[in-house]
Amino acid sequence: MSTLAEGLHDFLRSPWGWVFAALWGALWGSFLNVAIHRIGLYESVVRPRSRCPRCGTMVRAVDNIPIVSWLVLRGRCRGCGAPISIRYPLVELLGLALGLATYWRFVATAPEAAEAPWLLGRFLVYFFFAATLVALAGIDLDHLIIPDSVTYPAIPLFFVAGILVGDTPPAELAIGPFVGYGIVALFAELAYLILKREGMGYGDAKLLAMVGALLGWRAAVVVFFAAPFGGLAVVPPVMLARRKRVIGVEIPYGPFLVVAALAYLYLGQLLPAPLTFNAP
Repeated sequence: MSTLAEGLHDFLRSPWGWVFAALWGALWGSFLNVAIHRIGLYESVVRPRSRCPRCGTMVRAVDNIPIVSWLVLRGRCRGCGAPISIRYPLVELLGLALGLATYWRFVATAPEAAEAPWLLGRFLVYFFFAATLVALAGIDLDHLIIPDSVTYPAIPLFFVAGILVGDTPPAELAIGPFVGYGIVALFAELAYLILKREGMGYGDAKLLAMVGALLGWRAAVVVFFAAPFGGLAVVPPVMLARRKRVIGVEIPYGPFLVVAALAYLYLGQLLPAPLTFNAP
């Protein structure tokens, strides 16, 4: 092992690895806020720079520090005092949590003899996978769409990444997108035949295809059948609390698939061996 690789290995295995993961996650959490807002409106995530929607003031770098800036500004624009949604720091906190969870699952618990480039690669692949899932869930909640501009490139990219990481047999990865897409498409068509209206959208099918591309076909099946339990636990109580009818209400399904996929990613090792992918 080279000196550089040894240094990286020691860094990743030290407490500084946790610090890196937390800061990395928070920084990308800030970007997720931009992605969720702009992609759903078919806008560029790069230009223009972030600005206050009320007064148009550009957000300065010092006011764009994840979590900290919102607290310092007390949740208000520096220029006009307009309130800044608490969702922004919450998404940044979620990004931080994803960074720590990914580090714990794929670095801290990896075999001690694992080489540093592989550990770093695993961290980056699974973190960006989790972040993409969160972005898709946020876009679906805000705009009731799962954009092809995200899922179409993500499916082949995560498939290649899954091959390189090597946690799941290539044959299972190759089948994964087809199983993920096919199972949603099948139930969507059945729902339309029975209910005479759209049940699940094909955006959900592409999301599940993305899951299968990185985690394999078993993951796609488990996530598909686990997602409704989250829906049953959340939707009826919320609708009843708001005194709204539950039947016939249009509810985005993507976030429930995302929650199930994240649970599988981080806790899948607790499932019986035939149901989980091969990451330690």
